[in-house]
Amino acid sequence: MTRDKTVGTSHASGFTLIELMIVLAIAATLLVMVVPSFQNQILNSRMSAATSDLLGSFMSAKAESSGRSDFVTVCKRNVAGSGCVTSGNWDQGWLTFVDSDGDGVVDGGEQIIQIHRALPEGTTARGTAQIANLITYRPNGMTSLTATQTLVLCDKRGFGDFARGVVVSILGKGSILKAADAGQGDCL
Repeated sequence: MTRDKTVGTSHASGFTLIELMIVLAIAATLLVMVVPSFQNQILNSRMSAATSDLLGSFMSAKAESSGRSDFVTVCKRNVAGSGCVTSGNWDQGWLTFVDSDGDGVVDGGEQIIQIHRALPEGTTARGTAQIANLITYRPNGMTSLTATQTLVLCDKRGFGDFARGVVVSILGKGSILKAADAGQGDCL
């Protein structure tokens, strides 16, 4: 005994124009809500990278000064990247060099260890009085500072929860804090 197979009916599948418009409206709404948080994420990543780069340069200079038993200076760099300047801010970039005479100037024969590029556009880095232009590490790893100093980094969001402070002590110890926690009240 055999059974007859029933052939099913076919249905048209697809979306109506109204269904498609509803899906597009929901997608657009979600996109509008998500894009600002991505922008904040990008700015947070840039701020984190900038503060880490600056602190890394300072800690590298400290290690170099101890290892070489010589003065090592980190300073704001000129556009050519071959010397220190007193104009502008740290966001224009910096360089690290063996400062044999401890004068804070790249003299003939003094080795440049590192040249760091400028920070991303919109990011500023300004230092308090003794670290406004440079910091020198002595052969024992201590700094030339007479008090703890801070470099404040801000971006287009301004001062607040997003601003960071790179704090350096007389002993050469460095850390990253929220700028307000580092005792600063603005982007300098």
